[in-house]
Amino acid sequence: MSKQRLNRREILKVTGGAATVSLLAGCSGNGNGDGGDSDGDTSTDTGGGETTTTASSGDDGGEQINIGSVQPLSGGFAPWGQTHSAGLAFAVQEINANGGVLGGRQLNIVESNSESDPAEASSIFERLAEQNDIVAATGPVSSDVGIRTSRTAQELGIPMIMHMAGSDETITPETLHSFRLGLLPAATTMQAQAQFAADAGYENVAAIVGDYAWGQSIKSGIEDNFEMDVDIHVAPVGADDFSSYIRQISTDVEMFVATGHPPGSLTITGQLSELGYNPEVITGPGFPGTVIRSALGENVADTGFTHLHMADVASDAFAEVAQRYGEEVGSQFDTHTSYGYVTGQMIAQAIENAGEASPEAITEAIRSIEFDTLFAEPIQYSEYGELKNQVQLYSSVTAESPSYYPDGNYSLEELFRTDPLPALPPEA
Repeated sequence: MSKQRLNRREILKVTGGAATVSLLAGCSGNGNGDGGDSDGDTSTDTGGGETTTTASSGDDGGEQINIGSVQPLSGGFAPWGQTHSAGLAFAVQEINANGGVLGGRQLNIVESNSESDPAEASSIFERLAEQNDIVAATGPVSSDVGIRTSRTAQELGIPMIMHMAGSDETITPETLHSFRLGLLPAATTMQAQAQFAADAGYENVAAIVGDYAWGQSIKSGIEDNFEMDVDIHVAPVGADDFSSYIRQISTDVEMFVATGHPPGSLTITGQLSELGYNPEVITGPGFPGTVIRSALGENVADTGFTHLHMADVASDAFAEVAQRYGEEVGSQFDTHTSYGYVTGQMIAQAIENAGEASPEAITEAIRSIEFDTLFAEPIQYSEYGELKNQVQLYSSVTAESPSYYPDGNYSLEELFRTDPLPALPPEA
């Protein structure tokens, strides 16, 4: 995890010394959030202070435009937050190096660690709005955080782009400032996995889900979409021993759904093997690939663990960005880095489309956007902020390096991709 934070710092160093990072004890109260140190010193914080990241190159053509980054940089969801943060920083660096937005204005990231606490995340969001004048925000991974900040976004009138936060409850008809990006809602994800199971001819399917919003949404999605009866077990979200649940499952299980318990999914995979279970497929929650490879080792391809993702890693567009990132940062660009990168690029495009940097105008520009990016289909949204006509992909992880980054230690090999999926109709 410390390596991912180091990589994010390197993004700032490779801009030729123009990037500045400063740790603020609280919020900077100067309106534009420019708290950079003149000497370019880099500090880190994982306890709720803000880090202002600026990648500028001379005259910014006007006041900086602040983007809020409410990330889980420590705790159980830190692997997601740290990689997303790195991708967002890289996008802003490239945007600013290419002239910024609106005729030369520079983008600026104001970031704080939510520690995956819903109340803390909401408080940070409000603080960044009041003291740093952010025009958009991103970062939530946990569904509990996503649900809370989605309501906060509506209250503040500021768009919030969810990194993950796939609970069906995250977006409702009343939350018109929230948009999904890195993960389809639980119901749609289970629609995809039910099709995966049907296409493969699996008849014996089991699942362990976490006892929180995402896990419960996955449970409902399984019950609504799978053709066969799935053996579902509910475990505490903080559990680290799943052997008692696994022993209740048939040893003939062909497909195991671990998507509903993100923090425990890799542990579940290891304990399935230890207890003599050998499912052909274990569907994961969309962990960063580096985490999967590190946790499951050289034999990662033999575990059956599959990574679900939105980025089309086999596309030329993904390879081009991944190669630039690897050359400049010295780290492998993965699917979650890409979600941060796509978020930054999409916010910039929305600002250009809106012709101004007001939160309301950006919200409406995102809602009507058709943004061709690193995903299999252009990003488009329903009126409620659900991704529409988007493709979800499932890949196995191998111990080989990808062609775009020879120093990498894993690759993804596609097993299944959905047809474009309709937007989930929100429920009040």
